[in-house]
Formats: sequence, C-alpha cells, structure tokens
Amino acid sequence: MAGWVIYSLLCLLLWGMWGLVLKLAYSGYTWLDVYFISAATSFTLALAVYFLSGGGKVVISRSAALAVLAGVLGGGGYIFFMKALETGKASIVIPLTALYPAVTVILALLLLGEKLSTVQVLGITLAVIAAVLLSM
Repeated sequence: MAGWVIYSLLCLLLWGMWGLVLKLAYSGYTWLDVYFISAATSFTLALAVYFLSGGGKVVISRSAALAVLAGVLGGGGYIFFMKALETGKASIVIPLTALYPAVTVILALLLLGEKLSTVQVLGITLAVIAAVLLSM
C-alpha cells in the first residue's frame, strides 16, 4: 500500500476520534477553555515535530507569508468549529464542516484554472446535497 494511503487513513482515524473527544471535552469546560488547551497542545506538537525533524531554517519569504495566512485561516476556522460544536450535535457539525475541501476546489477552479471531471462534479454535488439533508 502506498505511503500516502497509510497516512491518509491514519489522518482519517485520528481526525474522527478528534471530533468526538472535542465534544466530550465540553462536559467540563467552555469552548474557550477547550480551544486554548487544544490549540496549545497542537502548537507544542508542531514545535516538537519541527525541531525533531531538523527544522529551524525558516526565512522571510512569500511562502512564509502564505504559511502564516494558512495558520490564521485555519485557526479562525477552528474557532468557529469550536463554537458550532459547543451547542451543535457532533454528528451534524463535523460532517458539515468536513465539506471545506469543496471550497478549496471552487477556489482552485476560479484562481488556479484547474479542471474537474464529470465524476468529480457529481461527487461534490452529492456531498453538498448530503450536507443539506443532514442538517435538516
């Protein structure tokens, strides 16, 4: 099995458990407490991975600026995810927010000129329909 498939499956497993554990964490904390503890833990893990993997060569560049923007966008999205999960059902919030790749696809079409096959358009359409049905 290709390495990327194994990594993808591990990501699927960890993110699936992550959503459930976040919802359970609300039993004793507010969204802000859960957000802070979770983000601080993620940051600590990021530092460990970066330095243990031989990092330390970041220079100011366009790529660094885009990485900062990605962090701001991801962190902002995470705040709204936490707020949605605070009172919403995990079984609905998580699948609905998991449609974020559709936004990436649309932006790639508009900004990067990428093309979609008929099957890919059908898949995105069905995912959006599923999200609407799930949220009803």
